[in-house]
Amino acid sequence: MSISSDIIINPELSPADTDGLSALAGTLLRGEIPTGAELVYDGRNRLYVHTLPSGRKVNIKAFRRGGALKKLIYGRLRFDKGRNSYDNARRLLALGFDTPQPLMTCSARSAGRWFLERAFYVCAQEDAVRQTRCWEEWPDRDALVEALGQEMGRLFRAGVLFRDFSPGNVLLRTGTPAGEYRFVYVDVNRTDFGVRSRRRLMSMFRRINIVEAETSRLARALARDMGWDPEATRLRALGVLRRFLWLKDDVQKPFKRLIRPGNPKYRRSATK
Repeated sequence: MSISSDIIINPELSPADTDGLSALAGTLLRGEIPTGAELVYDGRNRLYVHTLPSGRKVNIKAFRRGGALKKLIYGRLRFDKGRNSYDNARRLLALGFDTPQPLMTCSARSAGRWFLERAFYVCAQEDAVRQTRCWEEWPDRDALVEALGQEMGRLFRAGVLFRDFSPGNVLLRTGTPAGEYRFVYVDVNRTDFGVRSRRRLMSMFRRINIVEAETSRLARALARDMGWDPEATRLRALGVLRRFLWLKDDVQKPFKRLIRPGNPKYRRSATK
């Protein structure tokens, strides 16, 4: 089977990093994982932490290989997820938002480039960050939520819709001066730019925190930053959250139980 490859390496990198990434791409596109790479997440996609010969620590995201239809779509009709991640990260940085430095994207295609076989995204590894899960338990919750509401205001004004706006993907830098909150975005493949629809932008309230009191708190912080009516914004945010949970729990999970009856992920809880 004839395989063709695409490799894009950030032109701002040093020659040593560029050489290391070029060698890494060759390894990945052969379907191999480099020696010494540490698997840190194994789910729909896989994440590895690896150190280049130059000493730079990088994060490798290996996207799941899809079926024939998805291979065709991402092989011929759309940019693959690795390319989207790379391009979106560069655009976010250019707009003044924080995301790990994009280093490389590479992919392999077969059948005259009609079918995507593999796709990878490589970025700088960030160690001085933490997730924003369960912020309601944090001692500085009020200050954090106010800062996150202001950050959402920045996204709204810039027309940036981060469709995976969740506590696992909206990270907080550690080691910053007291009272300073810097948010870092990861898993940016599904990011839209130039969005002016408030309805679409409000969809970022779907799962940033599923506790209604915290969603309300964040919505009021956003309203203060944007000069909007706080109560109307709160009600709209809660509507977004409730629709998301209804679709997830009452529509998607029952459907997946039908088509994947043996999967424990979709098993009905004994308490229901």
